[in-house]
Amino acid sequence: MALQTATNLKTKTSRQYHNVIDSNLNLTDGGTVAGASTFSAATTFSAAPLETGVQRLSTDAILTIADTTSLVMFAHAGASTSRIITMPAATVGRRFRIVWELTQTGDDRVLTAAGSDDMTGNIFTSVTGNAAGDGDIVGVAAASTAITFVDDISLGSYVDCYCGVAGTWLVVGHLVLDAVGSVPTIA
Repeated sequence: MALQTATNLKTKTSRQYHNVIDSNLNLTDGGTVAGASTFSAATTFSAAPLETGVQRLSTDAILTIADTTSLVMFAHAGASTSRIITMPAATVGRRFRIVWELTQTGDDRVLTAAGSDDMTGNIFTSVTGNAAGDGDIVGVAAASTAITFVDDISLGSYVDCYCGVAGTWLVVGHLVLDAVGSVPTIA
């Protein structure tokens, strides 16, 4: 049976319309496709790319974050010396994240702006084991040039850095600390 024109279908009842569709699509009463079906251009899925531009600090060393880095992993517990972490130039649209892969113990990390760049923003802090939260917000005042992350920052803590205005980093994050006295200091 040939396909019906729109004019012919208008004059049919809903049951007749259903029968025309069934016969033209070769459907059985159960609503499944009868006979063999062929599908072309099947969709294939490929694996998502891994994060690019990763720097992993796994030794007791200073670090300069590369211009192409989008993720910095602190994977070293520390020693007895504060370590300087120098940020890349604050270029509009540039962003990166710092994540603590291990609990930072025994030393501080000092995040410093490069050249004449500066920072602003807020870092939320929580104390480990305090169900009430006891969170403080550490304000990073406009024109700050360094943030000292005091030892005893728990794994999973993070800080995001984003540049919306040339020369200035917006710093936001959440740090889980062992004690209230371990909040970052700002310079």
